[in-house]
Amino acid sequence: MLIYNAKVYLRRETFAQAVFIEGDHILAVGTNEEIRNAAPAGSESFDAEGGLLLPGFYDSHLHLHAAGHRARMIDASGVTSIEGLIDMGRELIRRLKPAPGTIISGAGLDPEKFTGEKRSPCREDLDKISTSCGVMISRHCGHTIFCNSRVLEMAGIAESAPEVAGGEIGKDPGGRPNGILRENAAALVRRVIPPPTKGELRNNLEYALDHAAAFGLSSAASYDTGGPDFHQVVEAYRDIYRERGPMPRVTLQCGVSGKEKYLDEYIEGGYITGAALHGPYLKMGPLKLFADGTLGSQTAWLRKPYRDKPESTGVAVAEPEFLKKLIIKAHARGLQTAIHTIGDAALEAMLDCFEAVTSAGNNPLRHGIIHCQITDRPLLERMARNRILALVQPIFLTHDLYITESRIGPGLASTSYAWKTMEDLGVPTSYGTDCPVETINPLAGIACALTRKDLDRNHPPEGFFPQERVDVYTAVDNYTLGSAYANFDEKHIGRIKAGYLADMVLLDKDIFTIPPEEIPRAKALWTLVGGNMVYRRD
Repeated sequence: MLIYNAKVYLRRETFAQAVFIEGDHILAVGTNEEIRNAAPAGSESFDAEGGLLLPGFYDSHLHLHAAGHRARMIDASGVTSIEGLIDMGRELIRRLKPAPGTIISGAGLDPEKFTGEKRSPCREDLDKISTSCGVMISRHCGHTIFCNSRVLEMAGIAESAPEVAGGEIGKDPGGRPNGILRENAAALVRRVIPPPTKGELRNNLEYALDHAAAFGLSSAASYDTGGPDFHQVVEAYRDIYRERGPMPRVTLQCGVSGKEKYLDEYIEGGYITGAALHGPYLKMGPLKLFADGTLGSQTAWLRKPYRDKPESTGVAVAEPEFLKKLIIKAHARGLQTAIHTIGDAALEAMLDCFEAVTSAGNNPLRHGIIHCQITDRPLLERMARNRILALVQPIFLTHDLYITESRIGPGLASTSYAWKTMEDLGVPTSYGTDCPVETINPLAGIACALTRKDLDRNHPPEGFFPQERVDVYTAVDNYTLGSAYANFDEKHIGRIKAGYLADMVLLDKDIFTIPPEEIPRAKALWTLVGGNMVYRRD
């Protein structure tokens, strides 16, 4: 295959015009004339008509199954009041006519963006949607669940709120559960949701893979399994690839649901990092663990109390010594570890854990921190010294810039979401979205990395602590080669280069030259995986 008349990104400030693909690899890159002369007569050819050809985007952390499932739920991301949420839920009930006892799920709610009273919905609010069906809405971060009385009854916690290690059940003034459950406590109500059928699991994953391809993703590292359902998830992916052929590649981030036995099962089954699960399209990635919650839910674990909740420093969702034990065991068996870590206390504790298996300049299994939000320079210097990876989501800042200073103060806020400092210190960094927490569109994340703004509101005009902005080359590299490095793929994915896999995306706009605010409006025209066009815009 010959692609010509393109602006082909090779590396910082270096471009070509044409690419020749043979099989699933790139054979040559050069000028239009050079590649036409190199291509055999009769080769299939495509005129890119001046479009920008980039390495396929690689999301370093998202949830494909959840993204597919989200498409079949209440989308509360645009809700601006509790009344609006109630109206949306009632409309869904009218449309679906669910049987009594059915669970109605929703996601994406952000009470911080309510235009009126900025409080979280409680059981009495959601009872106005339905009392015969369970109603369960997750905060946009996914770490807090708002539910009605029926869900609490189904979970056996309608009248009393047991203590939950690493979690919190909200209570009303009378001491009854108020329907707001945070971190590990949310598992008490999530368990009443019936597991997806094999068909539902496959449909959700297939929808999400197609959705990813439409935004230029050729690879993704996805957290879809907490351990017990590992084999079902793997088989669902295999079914899709067997029947559909080439689609975006997936590296599975696999959890243990807080139980060491699932780690033992991975190890005993030979599922170490890099193990092929289905040809070149599906492989085992890191062990995924959780250290704390989220800033929005006030459950990120901080070294000092929250400014707007001084009685709390957040939640350590697991004992650091337990996580350290898992890390050491996984490391000894060749299994990479990536840990959800948002607060600075959590980061300090996880770096202590990682220093049991890494040393200065030596992190061969590429252990990493997912999110890495609330930081100071000494913490980032520790990461750089031991080459601990940062798997970050720039798009998070579009929400978090409104709450960060009120949560942690301007001093700590100024050293947080510190993407430029990470770059300057040499912290190995990759970008992602945590979709469906945020949009899967990588261009929105790139724009946020460049501007540090909520682009919908152009706020703040100068950017949130603008000294931490990065340039467009850094952002593109972190969304391609950086994510490939995080998943041991950098020798064959992440560059348009002879010998690399032909994973590429053609954009209709040149994001290297247009204003950053316009980058999210660029569109993927083609997405190629191994030279196969898995998406083509009409």
